[in-house]
Amino acid sequence: MDKEDAEKFYDRIKGLYNNDQVSPQKQANYSVTEHSPQIIFDQLEKLGKLRENGILTDIEFTEQKRKLLEKLK
Repeated sequence: MDKEDAEKFYDRIKGLYNNDQVSPQKQANYSVTEHSPQIIFDQLEKLGKLRENGILTDIEFTEQKRKLLEKLK
């Protein structure tokens, strides 16, 4: 995952969970709207990579992780 992919992913997560408006161009890059466990675990893995690469702070990571895990309930 390169920095551009990481930023797109973060924009998507931020938009999904903070009700921010993501541009239609960015939305077109993400057509998956299901919240199956596998998709959520994939997103958690990507969040971890964003944190490892310094794109997300520990606080941002923890907040987004919590929100993703709530979708599993």
